[in-house]
Amino acid sequence: MRQRSLRPLIWLRGIRERQARSALGAANVRAAAARDELEARRRAHEERADPPPELTAVQLRALQLQGIRSVELIAEAAAAYAAAREEAERARREWEQARARLESATRLDHRRRVEGARRAEAAAQRSLDQLVLALREHRRWR
Repeated sequence: MRQRSLRPLIWLRGIRERQARSALGAANVRAAAARDELEARRRAHEERADPPPELTAVQLRALQLQGIRSVELIAEAAAAYAAAREEAERARREWEQARARLESATRLDHRRRVEGARRAEAAAQRSLDQLVLALREHRRWR
C-alpha cells in the first residue's frame, strides 16, 4: 500500500510556523513599545516640578488633578503593557506549537523515507536471491 506524501503537510506546517514566528516578533515589538511608553509616563510623573511653597486653593486643586491624571495615565500604560505581554506570551506558545507540529511532520517524513529505503533494499535483495536461484536452476537443467 502506497502512503501519501507528507511534503504538502510539511510545506503547510512550514508556512504556519513562519506565520507564527512573524506574529511572535510583532507581539514582542508591541510589548517593547508598551514597556517604553510605561517607562516614559513614569519618568514624566516623577520629573514633575516641585510645587511652590505657598499655593492657592485653585493651584492646589489643579496640582491634585494633574497628579490624578498622571497616575491614571500610568495605570493605563501598565494595563496596556500587561496586555501586550500576555499577547506576546500567547504568540510564543502558538509558535512553539507550530514549530513542534512542523518538526513532528518532518520526523515522520524522515521515518517513512528510511522505512521505504529499507523496504526497497529488502525487495531488491529478495529479487537478487530469486534471480540467483533461477540461474542455478537453469544451469542445473542445461
